[in-house]
Amino acid sequence: MSQYDALEFAEVEVPSVLAAQMPSECGPDPAVISSAMRAAFEKLAGFLRQHKLSPSGPPRAIYAAYGPQGVRFTVVMPIVAPPAATRMIGPGFVKPLPAAKAMRFTHRGPYAELKNTYGQITEFLKAKGLMKTEADWSRYMPMWEEYLNDPQTTPPADLRTYIYLPVA
Repeated sequence: MSQYDALEFAEVEVPSVLAAQMPSECGPDPAVISSAMRAAFEKLAGFLRQHKLSPSGPPRAIYAAYGPQGVRFTVVMPIVAPPAATRMIGPGFVKPLPAAKAMRFTHRGPYAELKNTYGQITEFLKAKGLMKTEADWSRYMPMWEEYLNDPQTTPPADLRTYIYLPVA
């Protein structure tokens, strides 16, 4: 049995959705990423409150770049309707996310263990001939994570995260 046999995998069509978005970047260390992600989601929550935006789905983190030089990402919250104000000041913005065909993998458990699931995904992609080296991850950018539970109210072992890699 290979290390990726337990992966939950599906090819899915992800519909377009209107979303409030907050861009960010940080260094590549996992602790730094965790801290930056938390800060970006706090800024996004403030943006939602400020513009009276109602969430319409689970939050996401969209990764534009990931490597030894650092991580560029945007935290996203799907929303019901656009803001009343057409002019917004600050780094947050509202924009539709495009529809996409994607490979979706399911991670179960603490966010700190996501790296294990990514290792399994890497082996899966190599076995399918879709990746030769770690550098090939750049072909799947922007990729994203969708957080299906609230980490404030869900025990870490019960957290579920979808990981999406776009399909060309």
